[in-house]
Amino acid sequence: MADIVSVPHPTLIDAVYAHARDGVAGQVGATGTGTHGGEGIDYPTFWYRTVECAARLRQRGVRTGDRVALVMRTSLETMIATVGVQAAGGVLVPLRAVARLRPGSQHAHRARDAMTLSRARWCLAPAEGRDSYAELARDTDLPATVLPTGEFASPAGPPVTATAPPPPVALDPDGAALLQFSSGSTSTPKGILLTHRNLAVNLTALNSRVGYHHGRGVFWLPLSHDMGLIGCFASSLFSGSSVRALPPESFVRDPMSWITELSRFRATHTAGPPFGYELAGSRARERATSPSTLDLSALEVALIGAERISPALCAEFERALAPLGLRPHVLLPAYGLAENCVAVAARTPLTPTTVRVFDRHALGEGRLVAAPTPDRTAGSPPAGTQSLVGHGTTVLGTRVRVTAPGDERRPLPDGCVGEIHVGGESATARMVTDGRWEPAHPDGFVPTGDLGAYLDGELFVVGRLKETFKHAGMLYAPCDLETVALAACPPSVAAVVAVPVAPEDEAAESVVLFLEVGGTAVSALGSTDVGEGTPRIADTVRLAVLREFHIPVRDVFVVARGMLPRTASGKVQRTRLAAAYVAHGAAGVPGRRQMAESRDVAMSQPPPTP
Repeated sequence: MADIVSVPHPTLIDAVYAHARDGVAGQVGATGTGTHGGEGIDYPTFWYRTVECAARLRQRGVRTGDRVALVMRTSLETMIATVGVQAAGGVLVPLRAVARLRPGSQHAHRARDAMTLSRARWCLAPAEGRDSYAELARDTDLPATVLPTGEFASPAGPPVTATAPPPPVALDPDGAALLQFSSGSTSTPKGILLTHRNLAVNLTALNSRVGYHHGRGVFWLPLSHDMGLIGCFASSLFSGSSVRALPPESFVRDPMSWITELSRFRATHTAGPPFGYELAGSRARERATSPSTLDLSALEVALIGAERISPALCAEFERALAPLGLRPHVLLPAYGLAENCVAVAARTPLTPTTVRVFDRHALGEGRLVAAPTPDRTAGSPPAGTQSLVGHGTTVLGTRVRVTAPGDERRPLPDGCVGEIHVGGESATARMVTDGRWEPAHPDGFVPTGDLGAYLDGELFVVGRLKETFKHAGMLYAPCDLETVALAACPPSVAAVVAVPVAPEDEAAESVVLFLEVGGTAVSALGSTDVGEGTPRIADTVRLAVLREFHIPVRDVFVVARGMLPRTASGKVQRTRLAAAYVAHGAAGVPGRRQMAESRDVAMSQPPPTP
């Protein structure tokens, strides 16, 4: 893999300027609160509004290198400000948008930490939320001046027909462009500093792999998250594609709003985490008996990533939406993380997904050993095996090595599971953790905290290093237990979450399971009353895990879908759940505890935490 990548534009700002100057036929927009309509402007107009935004920021006092926090509400106003901050020479610090920033809430703490760690000098917030952020800055002695986003980035006005003005500030490709924060699924979020060059290389690589050029993208991911901000929005801008953003809350209210917009916009590209495809596929199956005018035949790429991908999910989603014209192999597994902008590896579009079946015992020892090919009519892999989805090869400008856990300088051969490290032109060189800025890694490779292995030239991701646990000398990933447990559940259980716990007075780790119900949606989100029979379901799940892994399940909770703590990208915060359970027992976690009814199951369980 060559270290030097030739980029078509040195910065994202230069790319948008070139598209506006050349009159690229694309539109940038965001929907309103409904599933129909919305706002969109062409590239010349988008660029003109961006230059206006940058000029107003400079007049207000923003200087090259200033950290500018921006509340990333999904709106055209925010999209203009996102590019305008960088065009003014500022370093963008994305903040997650919430309906109301309540003092002392988790969102308030995250916003405070992001502004403190970044040393933000400015903060742009929606007019209705400006006072909350100003109060946050004042109460925590932050130096940021809080300003209304609309004062600097208004999309109002007629389309622009004049010649596109040049960028207002000359940007150094090696200068800082963005300070984004990791999702924090297993630890405190880290600040990740990316240069304009980092972004240009990764956007070039991503567009080269998945073909955004002159396409039409629709996404609902938060603009504060790397997959939404870089993988969807910035990638579309860099390539000159049309792009339409849906507010995440629209998707949460009705996952079919995403599918509806894909059809209406004739989208060629989209992206999302596994749980998003699961919810949309479930809703599509519910409505399968009703006539539909939706048409997904234009869709070419549906990136799926952010957490480990269930092999069955890809097939189930494509089967559920095939009646709407969805072509085979549109779902495209990808692996990435904020430390490398977004993209690390991805498959080639419209090619069959690689699903390999491995011996589970060997996997527990850190080796990928092929198991006998399962009978496709059986419906699930044989006992003692684990299916993994391949994530393709690394993208341009990125290097990956797999090292022995605890020995970062010892690369492992193909087929051996270790920690994934990323390096190259897209990888961050500096990070801030616990208030300290430091090199991301002395030898240029950044540890990801993910376990994986190469096999036959393809990257397979096994799980999160901090979430794996040992039992009887074998290494397990929670998602392995989740797959087996979910297969033993009735359709009323939409998902299973396995959480390893280690009480201080016990020598070995054990497992707590959460059975998420309400796959039909949002109606179950406020309740854990799922009817009778849940103790019997819980016993069935306990026995399934015990038989397959020889691991006793400590506790089982039934919880409404949406009640478990997750990151912005949908990853369950297992370490947070484990800490709450160890500290407070059943009272510390959501859901209704299901006591073991079967005598055989009860005798095999560790004592529950009070």
